Amino acid sequence: MVIGVLLIAPFASAGASLWLYPKDAGPREGGHVVPPGTFILVIENRGKDPVSDTAQGVELVIAVADPTAVDALVLAYEGGISMELEPGEWGVGVPALPCSEKPMPRHGVYPAAYLEVTLDELSEIGDLGGGESVEINVTVEGQDHLRVHFDATATGYKKNERCFDILNPSGHDVTVANRPGGQDTCGRVKITKTADPRAVDLFEEVRFEIEVLNNGTCDLNELVVQDLIPVFEGDDGFPHAAFQWSPGEDPPPIQIDEFVLEWQLDPLPVDESTTVEFVALFNEPLADQQRVVNRACVSAAERPEPRCTAAVVMVGNPNGEDGPAGPGFWCHATRWLIEDRPKVPVNGVELLAWLTEVDENSAVFSEVYEPLSEEGPEASLLATADLLCTPQSADGAADRLARHLLTLWLNVVSERLDRYLTLGDLCMGDEILPEGTVPAMTVEDLILAAEDSLLAGDDDEQLNFWSEVVDAVNNSYVKGEGECATRRLTTRRQMTGRGKPGGKATISKIRN
Repeated sequence: MVIGVLLIAPFASAGASLWLYPKDAGPREGGHVVPPGTFILVIENRGKDPVSDTAQGVELVIAVADPTAVDALVLAYEGGISMELEPGEWGVGVPALPCSEKPMPRHGVYPAAYLEVTLDELSEIGDLGGGESVEINVTVEGQDHLRVHFDATATGYKKNERCFDILNPSGHDVTVANRPGGQDTCGRVKITKTADPRAVDLFEEVRFEIEVLNNGTCDLNELVVQDLIPVFEGDDGFPHAAFQWSPGEDPPPIQIDEFVLEWQLDPLPVDESTTVEFVALFNEPLADQQRVVNRACVSAAERPEPRCTAAVVMVGNPNGEDGPAGPGFWCHATRWLIEDRPKVPVNGVELLAWLTEVDENSAVFSEVYEPLSEEGPEASLLATADLLCTPQSADGAADRLARHLLTLWLNVVSERLDRYLTLGDLCMGDEILPEGTVPAMTVEDLILAAEDSLLAGDDDEQLNFWSEVVDAVNNSYVKGEGECATRRLTTRRQMTGRGKPGGKATISKIRN
């Protein structure tokens, strides 16, 4: 039964998504496994807009692990026709997506014997608008090792008439499988994915770790982990990956295509776990200000369907491209200029000019930029990258403060942050101001106070205090109308008493 039928074929947005589930169970993440017999399969377009999210030419994709295990496979639509399918006559491989003609994401199923059945063949209904669904009666019977998997695909069109693929996400599908002897716990598996850190600026890195635990009762074989790289639809009508990746420890992944990574792992004994990891550089501007969901799935020969999980990373600060950026942003800007890579977030001539301005105004960093006059601009960039890109090699509190302080200098001279703003004018991001911060202190005052502390050789407690303040300011954003969007600036006591006697916390201008 269809919940509404569109009589036109409008252009679709990227909001369309097809979910499959048994009618008596309802939609849920993780997919459904049902026993052989008859059930009602629902194909639902989870798009919100009934017109702009239309999925056109919807096809049901049916895959069979072993055609000899199937005794009966029938599709029927109320008021339409009934189709008895013969899996032995199907093709074998991986079906192609209707628009890009790329292989369908494996979902732990393909390659397999498969057949594509259009909704139009069953019901004379080719399209599903956003929020619409269709119900199909499915009958599957077979042997003990029966496994029949259902996916769905469709086509969408942008206004520039470039098509894009619509399909059901991994974990929103249905598998019919026999489990002799009741509930089979052999193929149980747990997959966990973590992101470190969980919030970054654009052009910063995140380390993803995917752990697979065999919590079943038998060894897992043909173990495959896939990471589905999230994408954004660009103005050019083409998908863009949210990040670039580089492998972590062994084993290295196989890149199936530009949006799928795959690890083929050794057999995993009961109660043992294995881990894969990779580093993601969030360098795609379309990901800025986005909550990026990165899914990973694991499949094994003993499992009837893959098991999936996701990690979420928030990209960008509230000021977007114009707000202050963290050390990672400036590290990559410098390093990428040295490597002559594409998509460098700043202009090289401007960056060298900013470094020169820091050199002329800072009492701390002059020696870092001496190569500007002696060895040329590349040596200056190398010295800057060495300080910003290697926090793990910082030699104590002074080095850590220098890294955060150089970042603050670059935010000021690039006009990402107004030097005359007070700390009370700022809203804090992931880092908050420590106790002892003076809200009336300006950004300019902060730079001078931190430099004076470094030059005076203050103890680690004082240097760490300034590191916390500077780091918080580098992660802040400017108040708009009213209160901060996330949390108000709070300070518990004045800086006096926290700093050393005679501290230079009220200097009001930058050295010239």
